[in-house]
Amino acid sequence: MLSRSQLRASRSNRHPKPSLLIESASAEHLGQACFSTAVRLLPKMNTSAYLSSLLLACSLSAASTWVPTFNDKPVAPHHLRAIEAALPQTAIIAPEAARRVLVYSATAGYRHASIPTGKLALERLGAATGAYQAIVSDDPANFEAEALNDFDAVVLLSPTQDFFMPPGKQRKEFSKEDWAWLQARHNRLVDNLLAYVEQGGGLVGIHSATDSCYKHKAYGDVMGAYFNGHPWMAGHTVTINVEEPEHALLQPVFGGQSDFRIKDEIYQFKDEPYSREKLRILLSIDVERSDPPHERMPLRRTDGDYAVSWVQGIGKGRVFYSSLGHNHEIYSNPLMLKHYLAGIQFACGDLKADVTPSAKLKMPNVDACCGSEHWQSLFDGETLNGWTQNNGTATYEVRDGVIVGRSVLKSPNSFLCTNKTYGDFELEFEVKCGVINSGVQIRSLQNDDVAKGHVQGPQVEIEHSPGQSGYIYGEAYSGWRSPEPQSKDSKVNAHSVFKNDKWNHYRVLAKGAIIQTWINGKQIADLNDPESYQQFPSGLIGLQVHSHKVAGVEIEWRNIRIREIK
Repeated sequence: MLSRSQLRASRSNRHPKPSLLIESASAEHLGQACFSTAVRLLPKMNTSAYLSSLLLACSLSAASTWVPTFNDKPVAPHHLRAIEAALPQTAIIAPEAARRVLVYSATAGYRHASIPTGKLALERLGAATGAYQAIVSDDPANFEAEALNDFDAVVLLSPTQDFFMPPGKQRKEFSKEDWAWLQARHNRLVDNLLAYVEQGGGLVGIHSATDSCYKHKAYGDVMGAYFNGHPWMAGHTVTINVEEPEHALLQPVFGGQSDFRIKDEIYQFKDEPYSREKLRILLSIDVERSDPPHERMPLRRTDGDYAVSWVQGIGKGRVFYSSLGHNHEIYSNPLMLKHYLAGIQFACGDLKADVTPSAKLKMPNVDACCGSEHWQSLFDGETLNGWTQNNGTATYEVRDGVIVGRSVLKSPNSFLCTNKTYGDFELEFEVKCGVINSGVQIRSLQNDDVAKGHVQGPQVEIEHSPGQSGYIYGEAYSGWRSPEPQSKDSKVNAHSVFKNDKWNHYRVLAKGAIIQTWINGKQIADLNDPESYQQFPSGLIGLQVHSHKVAGVEIEWRNIRIREIK
């Protein structure tokens, strides 16, 4: 049997590609259709019946050539620059053949303002990596059976409702017959898409692809779920659990990390057809470590299962879905671009991945968040048990479930340190600070002979933006270990990922000589430092209050937890 790419090649020698034929549709073709109808009907009807039939035929031809159009705002220059800066430069895996991917984003309901940004990002993502060529088109004719075979995968980018139909507010612009014809065509094109997947095609759903085709049950089964509200709004920040860090679609994107923080509108799904008995869940919400849901949009799932992304096999085809994609910034987030790239390459058939439903597996990180045996809380929320202050006279106290450090005049750097030492680990915490330089020590020691009682070792920087938050400093033994702060280029040596006077989520991964950090889901440091590792292979975790010229400046920590890596 010929592959999809081989079929395309054989057809290209016989006639133009279907997508090119579709793009050539015009008013001229409509006129020709009406004329052909007139010639066919004239000998068989009286004048009155003939004119009525001709009017109906031309009206239906008008409906048949209807193509959705939208008055979208152009992509803002700052979003364009951000996309270009965030694009990966290589595919996750070399494609087995030249891939053509249709990107469709028509809407019959709510239309997301981020759609133009998403279309541009997906088009540039394919070009920058060489993974695929994006054909961006909202022409429903691309979903005719023969035309679909010209694509290796279809991306439904934030469509809504019956997306092959005009919006309901345009209903009055069509006759009853026109509308019935359009509805029948919609159903046929949805069936074509589902058959295309069943027969070996790829399907990618982004964001509101689950807010579509509610009357077409088979569509919900293939997409995997139906939208049931968004408890987390566009301004909320959530913690997303990476359920299988080593899965083929996750390891190349997240590099083994168990979770990340991101700001976006987050969906919850109806009880049916969503099921872990059918889907391989990739990402899900950690409700306890996310912003509280909107008060007017309660959590509705009784099982507490708030999935974000999944894959499944449908017949010979492959389906990838991610609900992330509401905010413009998602499409210039390097992690998210790689997330989409992995999904598209999976859908095209290049990136092979296990689609065994999650319910049939033991998932490494489903139970690994918030108090599981793999993670240990370093702070009980009430006391400083397990911690000892070293150096300095800054004060530390527990206030409303938060560790609060407070600067004192003429005090050297102060450190609240764990009593236990750690070698290779994954550390997470949230921090909020005033205008004060601070940090968290890792693998640190207090060696009287070398540092005269001062805590020394690698430090993860904390400071107001723009600054060097997240980079690695050699406290009391060297100075900056990360190269970025040593650059003379202001675009390199500082960033503004740290949110001033707000809670920030840090993730630190220390494994051998490698130290990596993330702030609010964005990777900051990726340091290979054998020299420091030789000197500090293990040690204390320490919360620093830096020496300061002003008394009473506070820094706060909460949700501190660690997972040792054996």
